[in-house]
Amino acid sequence: MKSLPLVPAAVAGAASLTFAVKVARTVLDRRYYEKQGVAFGRTYPFIGSETDVSGLIGRNKTRDYLYLDRPATDFVGSIRGFDIQLYAVNRPTTDILVNPAVTGKYIDRDTPALYSFGQLSPSAMTFQKITTEHFGDRKRNLGKGFEQTRISAISNRRAAELCGGFTDDAPLDMKRIAGDYTREVMGEFVWGQDAMTLTVSYKDHDGSTSQVPFMFALNETFTGLRFYSNRFWNRVHFPMATWPVTREARRLQYNIKQLQEHLAEVLQGTPGAGTVWEQVATGNGKLGIPLEITRDDLLTASIAGLDTVQNTILATLWYVLLPENAKWREQITSSSGDRKAELVEACVSETLRLSPPGSVINNKVIDDFDLEVEGRRYRLKTGTRVMPNIHALHAMYGAAFQPERFLQEEKGAEPYVMPFGKGRRSCPGRNLGMVMATNFVRQFLTDHPDAWIANTADKDVHFNNLSHSQLMVVTTGSCPVGHS
Repeated sequence: MKSLPLVPAAVAGAASLTFAVKVARTVLDRRYYEKQGVAFGRTYPFIGSETDVSGLIGRNKTRDYLYLDRPATDFVGSIRGFDIQLYAVNRPTTDILVNPAVTGKYIDRDTPALYSFGQLSPSAMTFQKITTEHFGDRKRNLGKGFEQTRISAISNRRAAELCGGFTDDAPLDMKRIAGDYTREVMGEFVWGQDAMTLTVSYKDHDGSTSQVPFMFALNETFTGLRFYSNRFWNRVHFPMATWPVTREARRLQYNIKQLQEHLAEVLQGTPGAGTVWEQVATGNGKLGIPLEITRDDLLTASIAGLDTVQNTILATLWYVLLPENAKWREQITSSSGDRKAELVEACVSETLRLSPPGSVINNKVIDDFDLEVEGRRYRLKTGTRVMPNIHALHAMYGAAFQPERFLQEEKGAEPYVMPFGKGRRSCPGRNLGMVMATNFVRQFLTDHPDAWIANTADKDVHFNNLSHSQLMVVTTGSCPVGHS
């Protein structure tokens, strides 16, 4: 009995030793890559660069901004937890990483998002290896359901209904409006009008429980998981976001359970004709894919266009309505037909270059391999996180809003951009997102050609999936003199 007090001490000692070993390995791995010419930002074992990242997130930016002002290099190194994380910051390196045929080695998906919105759909393709059984079949089934004519019809109708109903002189909260739009369009597209409006039990921030529309509960829970996972310690050690140690974590997990149980019942029914649900359920059913996996694929389809499209709409309207970009608003509002559509799409594309809504694409090396970039050689070790830094790739073209880069007559000068990723792991819904964003922006500018931004004096306005920035717009009257 006298030895019992030694047990906690022994456990603590073992934990401390394990921690020390991991820290030592991280330090040695960093030196290993520094000797190969990789430039590292300011990092600390385990904590990594998260102290600096917290300040960026507070200013509505993402961690990628830490790596924009580095000397010419192929990789910039950082630390996530105990792992080395390398960012490819130029096109030659990125091209190699997104094309496994170059090295003959596959770089596997390993994303912290599994511990955020991945809690909603852990079996979704987003979190699976390409070598997972039926991976390609599942992606094809989703692709067949992602029918552009249908998403265009739904988004055009809903944009017209929303944008034509603004009559108040007070500033419009475009974040709420764009959120309503994306939620309703994706809900009808994936599930159909009937299934989309079914209610589910939902617990709000105050702990009150009520019955709300399914897509509202899904959108709020998805966004809540994304923000919760970006708290300091949840970013340092990803699994902490799943621990029910806080009231917010328990609330989110309650909502996850309610959504999953709701869908388990819904999926026993008959899919709406023409819906993504119908296509995926039919295709997956023929292959004998479990219903739980179909549920997760459909959940991913439902949420993929919510925050991303919402922030693309907000950022595009912000850039186009800024006084210094008046020529683009004037060209759009004075054009019609295909020319108007082309101009709006160019503005959306340039917005995605300047303000990509997502952050990095996370992958991990699963076998040691050599990588050569224009005569420079690197040996990447198993377990290293490696990914393109989308912000750095886009930023090399400058900070000016210049949509002409993407106009048909300028196609030869189109920049190298990848807001939706590239290669086999690129977002399957990228075309849907573009359709939804361009349709809303075109309709808004058509209905409200004299709209102006009421909150240009706000600090740190950046629109991305981690941002709290607002866009307040007035649609009637003239912009006050001196307002900018």
